[in-house]
Amino acid sequence: MSLTTITRSKPFYVAAGATDLAVKTLRQAPSRIPSVKVKVERRDLEKAVANVGLQAATLPARAQATAVGIADEVTGRTEAVYDDLLVRGRKVVGRIRRQKATQDLKKDATTTVRRSKATATTAKKSAAATGTTAKKASKRASTTAKKRATTTRTTAKGATTSARKTTKPAARATKAGAAKVGS
Repeated sequence: MSLTTITRSKPFYVAAGATDLAVKTLRQAPSRIPSVKVKVERRDLEKAVANVGLQAATLPARAQATAVGIADEVTGRTEAVYDDLLVRGRKVVGRIRRQKATQDLKKDATTTVRRSKATATTAKKSAAATGTTAKKASKRASTTAKKRATTTRTTAKGATTSARKTTKPAARATKAGAAKVGS
């Protein structure tokens, strides 16, 4: 399964939407939690313990009725929540894909891959040419091998530089993407 197929699937978008919603909720949590002090007295505890015995007898029937009610409610809301998370996930993934940092990263990564492939091709051709030349003449082979090695070293250096330059856009894209989540 390709990355494109995964990122276009509904479960992927639902997971992205759920993550976005969770981050938003956690960011708002400190403002929702009130500062409360609780004071418990011994006689309150004794009354509570006495009531537990009375409530225990009716607990199975109440639990069953509550479970049936909750199951009906959950069944009704599951599809709506799934669809909401799907829409939210598509939006957050779209925002991240469209941001400049992600576009820069994609461009730099493409360049790095292209240069890495060129380096591999150059190395293969150099090895093949050196082998052929070595069969013809050992003195010329030495000179040719040095030239081919220099070419391979130069293209490898370019690929390494490109990979190093790709790390900065990757960090920017990650930071910018994290800022888009939960908003």
